[in-house]
Amino acid sequence: MSGNIKDEWIERIEEFCLELEIQGFALNTIKNYRSKLPNMADFFILKNIYPMKLTKQDTKELIRYWKSQNYQHSTINIAISRLKKFYDYHLWDDETERLIKPNPAYVKQLPMQKKIIKTLNETEVRQLLNAVKSLSDVKYLNQRNLVMLMFMLDCGLRVSEVCNLNNSNVQTKQIYIFDSKNNKDRAVAVSPILRKEIIKFKRLKKARYSESRPDDPFFLSYQLGRLYPQAISEVLKTIKKKVKFNPQIRLSPHTLRHTYAVMQIKNGLDIYTLSMNLGHEELSTTQKYLQTLSSEDFIKKSVKSSTLMNLDKRKKRRK
Repeated sequence: MSGNIKDEWIERIEEFCLELEIQGFALNTIKNYRSKLPNMADFFILKNIYPMKLTKQDTKELIRYWKSQNYQHSTINIAISRLKKFYDYHLWDDETERLIKPNPAYVKQLPMQKKIIKTLNETEVRQLLNAVKSLSDVKYLNQRNLVMLMFMLDCGLRVSEVCNLNNSNVQTKQIYIFDSKNNKDRAVAVSPILRKEIIKFKRLKKARYSESRPDDPFFLSYQLGRLYPQAISEVLKTIKKKVKFNPQIRLSPHTLRHTYAVMQIKNGLDIYTLSMNLGHEELSTTQKYLQTLSSEDFIKKSVKSSTLMNLDKRKKRRK
């Protein structure tokens, strides 16, 4: 009996993931569903619950189990959102254009604790960039690692996006991001400083590997394949051993993306443009970065955009 239940769960998960492919969802999104949904299914299989027999109470039992295992509320909420989407597909009736019965994963989300995001300050960013330039005896590797970190610090790219870049994605003034999280393709600007380092990297890469095709990975591993996120995390771990950072900071690829977001806000970028640059689906996701700003930051930004101060500036320009 249990084997039949497992087969049905596997079959329905695969059908759902194929639908995501047909709808054009990002490869990373589909990969997450393929890996995470079976983990949830295992809990229900042990309780002999077939996919189409699941109830809202069963979902709550899963949440209670996760909480007993000390899962974070944010992790649980994301997982339940995946389960919701799975059942939205399987319960949808094309003829009536409605669900054939209530979605059993539609339960109240757990309250989220608002955490202050710890990011690097300007001094720490300089230390990070200086340290990465001398990690290896190989000049090419140092330049590759420098540009990788700059893509997160200066463009706000996710670590998966950095690894998935092809040569054709990196243009003179823009970087094109495709098949990303939330299925949001976008382009981000390349600053003159970053452009200069990219030119150096391309020159060293060409000298080391000769010509490469447009659809080849922009960043290569030792095996000349696509770089994995873990490799970038290892670079940051090595840097952390050499540089003294704030002990409260967890130096990770996502820390660099957070640092980008906070510094962009401090430097005056509006929240809407920042949200587009980060590839966020909801503006509320971007707004969490505002929590990290101090009252002094808000005062500086408010004075900079002051109506009367800018009137005075325009008057001086006319003279």
